[in-house]
Amino acid sequence: MEEDDIIICAYAKCGTHWLWEVSEMLKSGTIQYKKEMKETRMIEFIQKEGIDILQKPRILNKHLLLRMLPTQVVEKKVKCIQIMRNPKDVCVSFYNHKKNILPSIGYDGDFVEFTEAFLSGKLPFGSYHNYLLTWQKEVAREPNLPVLTLHYEVMKVNPVRCIKDIATFLNITVTDTFCEGIAEACSFDKMKQFDKEEKHIHLSLWKEGSGGSFYRKGEVGDWKNWFTVAENEKFDRIWNDKMKGSGIQFMYTL
Repeated sequence: MEEDDIIICAYAKCGTHWLWEVSEMLKSGTIQYKKEMKETRMIEFIQKEGIDILQKPRILNKHLLLRMLPTQVVEKKVKCIQIMRNPKDVCVSFYNHKKNILPSIGYDGDFVEFTEAFLSGKLPFGSYHNYLLTWQKEVAREPNLPVLTLHYEVMKVNPVRCIKDIATFLNITVTDTFCEGIAEACSFDKMKQFDKEEKHIHLSLWKEGSGGSFYRKGEVGDWKNWFTVAENEKFDRIWNDKMKGSGIQFMYTL
């Protein structure tokens, strides 16, 4: 890892693709989509050899905890951008993702069963609450590590402001017009269309007829279409108990 690397940090289905495209446009100074998949810059997939061959400066991403990253991240004070999303929408998005990919790596149960697995952490990348709490503790132990924390819902409400915040964090000078251009290009519909037209390799991951995309709805509050009243109350009890005292708050509707 090098001092000018940037790492996008998030649990699965929290907006990593979105933030990666935004950051790449800011860093390059051009409103152009990356032809490569985000996964070609994902630390847990490409490992050291894959990282070393990438053109610098690099914008990497990961779903891992801080302690699982190369020690140089802390030693060299590599800039990290953390994005969080409300857990109910994460659960719904993760469920649909796993239902739509190939059976060998997907999920064949129902939503209620998946929600139980989500809350207990019996999923790839472990539990979301553990990721958030552990990340919070690990970052607190490294006060010199530069970290910008964003919320998916705030980026939906005010993308231009968030893009300016990212630019400031990365010491990039931008104009209002440029940030507005990035916000438009990185709107959910535009990114979904580009993904469908250009990144055909994604199709090898998906079941036939699933649509073949990492982009489904990108909405805040879609969880209301999935949880019954009783399921929602149960989710709240378990989630709030696990997150008690963390100070981490989420927006569940706009």
